[in-house]
Amino acid sequence: MLPRRIFRVVLYAIAFLSLAYILLLFANKHQIIEINKFIPYGIFSSTAPSFFQPPSDSFILDISINQCYFYNYNNPNCGKPEPSQGNFGDISPYEGGWVRLKKDLCLGKCWTHKEFFAVKKINHDKYQKLIEDENLKDEVIVDIAIANSEIDSSIKGNEKLKLPRYIIETYHNSQQFDDSVHANLVDQNKNDKINVNDKRLKVTDRDNLDRMLYVPTINELEKIGWTYKSHGIWVKYGEHDSKTAINAIDFLFGPEAVEPRPNWNLIKNPIKDISSPFGLNAFITYRRGPKLDYKKEYGTALKMNANDEFKILQVADLHFSTDYGKCLNPEPPKSAINCKADSRTLKFINKVLDIEKPDLVVLTGDQIFGQTSPDSETAAFKALAPFIERKIPFAIVLGNHDAEGSLDAQELMGLYTDLPHSVSAVGPVDIDGFGNYMVTVEGKTSSSVALSFYFVDSHAYSPNQKVHPGYDWIKENQLMYMREEAASIQDDIKAFEKETFTDPDTGMSRTKTHLAMAFFHIPIPEFKNVNKQTFVGEHREGVTSPGYNSGARDVFQEIGVKAISIGHDHCNDYCLLDENHTTNDDENKIWLCYGGGVGLGGYGGYGGYIRRLRIFNLNTAKGEIKTWKRTEDAPDQKIDEQVIVTSGKLVNW
Repeated sequence: MLPRRIFRVVLYAIAFLSLAYILLLFANKHQIIEINKFIPYGIFSSTAPSFFQPPSDSFILDISINQCYFYNYNNPNCGKPEPSQGNFGDISPYEGGWVRLKKDLCLGKCWTHKEFFAVKKINHDKYQKLIEDENLKDEVIVDIAIANSEIDSSIKGNEKLKLPRYIIETYHNSQQFDDSVHANLVDQNKNDKINVNDKRLKVTDRDNLDRMLYVPTINELEKIGWTYKSHGIWVKYGEHDSKTAINAIDFLFGPEAVEPRPNWNLIKNPIKDISSPFGLNAFITYRRGPKLDYKKEYGTALKMNANDEFKILQVADLHFSTDYGKCLNPEPPKSAINCKADSRTLKFINKVLDIEKPDLVVLTGDQIFGQTSPDSETAAFKALAPFIERKIPFAIVLGNHDAEGSLDAQELMGLYTDLPHSVSAVGPVDIDGFGNYMVTVEGKTSSSVALSFYFVDSHAYSPNQKVHPGYDWIKENQLMYMREEAASIQDDIKAFEKETFTDPDTGMSRTKTHLAMAFFHIPIPEFKNVNKQTFVGEHREGVTSPGYNSGARDVFQEIGVKAISIGHDHCNDYCLLDENHTTNDDENKIWLCYGGGVGLGGYGGYGGYIRRLRIFNLNTAKGEIKTWKRTEDAPDQKIDEQVIVTSGKLVNW
């Protein structure tokens, strides 16, 4: 009797735990709870990877996908093949071997395991010695293709093999067919009224093209180097050449994945059979040739335009996700049906980019909504692709949500800094935070400093919630660093302000005016002065500034900053003229501006708030800063246009 009772208890316990497990997974998937806060060891989250831009001094000899089960997660070799497995066998004597990529292809959504991608790599010099010593065939991976069963099987003759279209097309276009192959083509097309003998033939219809393609056999593919691996992945082997061989592989996730790096190639067919019931598709992206220095290859000095003007588009609080992103409080509310937050946000941004054509884009934090970004790299690339594609320089600071995904703050700033057209910097390692730096803009006819912009990491949450609850603050060493940066350009500023020009309105000779601004994410306490000071714009929600005031406002005012612009409080978009009445100095003023939240993936609400973007136009001939905003519902119309600085002096709008 006792064993039977125990058996029932055990059976009930297993059933209860299984149900609880499924409910937890469902709740985590739909963000009802965050399991990572309650269960240690990262069982339900992906391994946090470093941003992936490895050196190009190695060849890839083989690839493999393997599972790593939960009981063995802490083993660094889990999910990695044995040294003797794969092409060329054990190459450890030549300092080569299997390297496991850091991303879990399940993104933490597989119930009992992780899926890891591994590559067998060897240094260029060691590879040459390997094939000479062992008398081996020269073959490294030079190409990759992924099958898409539904599309590929529509090609006539490919119903069973389901070879990737890419392989079929490249094979068909590269081969000199003999008579038997030509006869096969004629047979395939005998009912299609297509003259395969006509070399001038142009086929525009996809169905006709499918019927014309010759589908090679597996043996024919092997002769030219194509080999099937697993999960729908085919690789092509060829002779080693550092310019054409693949030397780096990465993974991006979800249906909106984009690859903005110029020398990388994203394959838009997902890999197959990653056993996750709730996960996102994983897409291979790979690099050929050398690792590029994007700062050197795609960086250009910022310069005033012919009218002595420089335009900035501020993008605040994108809140992008690895997936589509969930629309929060869209306007009108009925537009929430089938709303995809990130693509809708990008549509708005691209409209404004078409209208404004800015000289610089400044992203003031929370580009990534970490809670919905199990792969932060995917979300970051999606957010920055419009600016990279248009070759618009951009600068970034971090918000409090950016580093809550798979990349920490230092890795994110490293990624942002490394991308094409970025003018961002990680900043000094001995200064608190990541992303403390200064950017300058040259005059239109000289290299003197016309504009200076200060970017600061405002951190996230207070390190001591009992003493200072709420958000963290800008640290004293950051402010000291900004003072030093400002001092370092004083001679260049003086040189710029000595330059003269003829005023077209008066015909008189005038000098130009240097202008400076600062950008960060979390508001400083002075943003709360809405009941005491002049402001233009909307104040719809409480100002969530730090409880501790580190004096940032006064430091920026002292070094010549005319306006600070931030994000964080999505439904505030005002510009506040803050005056320090503790002194008799009439010039102790500074403009404090909000960018206004733009991302549909972040909260809205607060009385039907419509997403918006802020623009600043700086004119050194007039000594003027003008600002306005554009809203999602009417992007072609400016709102709240105001001059906040004229002749180098702050003005009360």
